[in-house]
Amino acid sequence: MSDGWRLYADAGNSALKWAARASGRWAGEGRLGIESLDCEALQAATIDAGLDPGACAGAALVSSRPSLAEEAERLLAELAWTDVRLLGRDIFARIEVDYHDPTEIGQDRLAAAEGALVLHGAPAIVLALGTCVTGQALDNEGRLIGGIIGAGLEAQLAGIVETVPHLRDPLLRGLELLRAGEAPAFGRSTEENLAAGLRAALLGAIDRMVGVMRERVGDAPVIATGGDAELATSLGAHFDRIEPLLVLEGLRAVDERTRDGR
Repeated sequence: MSDGWRLYADAGNSALKWAARASGRWAGEGRLGIESLDCEALQAATIDAGLDPGACAGAALVSSRPSLAEEAERLLAELAWTDVRLLGRDIFARIEVDYHDPTEIGQDRLAAAEGALVLHGAPAIVLALGTCVTGQALDNEGRLIGGIIGAGLEAQLAGIVETVPHLRDPLLRGLELLRAGEAPAFGRSTEENLAAGLRAALLGAIDRMVGVMRERVGDAPVIATGGDAELATSLGAHFDRIEPLLVLEGLRAVDERTRDGR
């Protein structure tokens, strides 16, 4: 590790996900909730992963939440003692985007698409299961030809609590059932009904999204990432691969390519 290690981070809607790259491999990773986002916490997490904070040779960041990007950049810069390379400002994905307005697409989605191309090639269907469920369809040439955004579990939860407040407590218990693998497909209590609804909405969205995108790019492999990818699999969703670090893989690829001048 004589050349040091580089820090890659994804500032999302609910957490900062990070991973360290050293000697051509991932040497540590972690997740910090938005409420505990500070340099001391990040430094402690890297030390727990066996990394020397003083050996950090640089950092790159991608963020889907503009309001969080500045704070995330500040704490990464404080840890790395260097300027942070922000995707979409300092470094740029080179994937072709076939949108009406290509500038609309979030940088985290571009990073996920870059990661899928680097790890698995084209065509591919990329699903990110977090606060929202987002899908990107990559054609045979590796162009991002379009996608879909739907509500993930956390967005469903927030929407129900906001519009039907009296269901909050049974909904939270239903979510616990779901995450514990105990949600029925058909319920016999309010919390079981809600758990079953969350399950049906998640699986139904995944199935329909994949179906629509396969109409565009054929029988492409489905690459999944995000905090609820494993949960969706346990509930019955089928993915060809789950790549927990997919967004950071794409960020790494862009960072290395631009540093090497390629």
